Amino acid sequence: MNQEFQSGPPADDAGAGFQQFDADAVCEQCGSVNEEGTLLCKVCGQNLRDQRARRLSSAQGPEAFESKVSRVRLLTGLLVVLGLLSVVVVVSNIANIEASLVRSLSSDTSGDFESMWSGSDAGIYDQLQSELDEYPTSRARMEDSLENTVNDRSYNGRYILVRPGRLEVGRVIGEANLMRRGSRAYFVVKLRGETIGIRGYAELEPVGEEGELRPVAQDTASVLIDGEEYGGFGFAAKMADGGHRIVAASDYDGSGTNHELLAYRVR
Repeated sequence: MNQEFQSGPPADDAGAGFQQFDADAVCEQCGSVNEEGTLLCKVCGQNLRDQRARRLSSAQGPEAFESKVSRVRLLTGLLVVLGLLSVVVVVSNIANIEASLVRSLSSDTSGDFESMWSGSDAGIYDQLQSELDEYPTSRARMEDSLENTVNDRSYNGRYILVRPGRLEVGRVIGEANLMRRGSRAYFVVKLRGETIGIRGYAELEPVGEEGELRPVAQDTASVLIDGEEYGGFGFAAKMADGGHRIVAASDYDGSGTNHELLAYRVR
């Protein structure tokens, strides 16, 4: 008898025509091992191609997605923690940062101090000094300036200087008179009960994104003690209540000690 023509693959070679599809070799249903490229399990008829598709889909399903989400959340959490730690470190070391800034300002105190006392700029400082000497701020104006602080950004005019702490007239240690010209603020300081002379100018440097200015005196301040001139340096930072926190030092004793005080605009 002639062999009949078969339109499909032989019965014992089920799946031979589907070799282009990827299929599992081991059947999950009966555990049989099939030849590579077999579409249907020879023992139980399980569709090995569909089995493989389900297995891969399960591997990339909700569990895998949740795993990815968990990793993203973990990374985000770590970044937040690192950010908070950075803020804590900066805040806890603010005193050291300020000290470093003042030390950097004092690295070279070779300014032209003579011009502040008898040179080309002496007239500016003499005028500021004369106003301090002839028109001292009254106690009533001091009290008003401390009780009703001004949100000051002018760096021009009269300021009272106070030791850090409670804002009361009894803690006022002196006055400063400023004259602003462009990006410079010329100043003269008169301390209560002291014969020390302090004068110089600060460069108004922009800081932040709101147009804030920070006065910085680097090799531009002079301290006169017993007829001898010494370099002075420091900076001021605006406070939330409108006053200014000043950190300054002098090479008078070579110790690099920082002095802190507060300045409030006289109303």
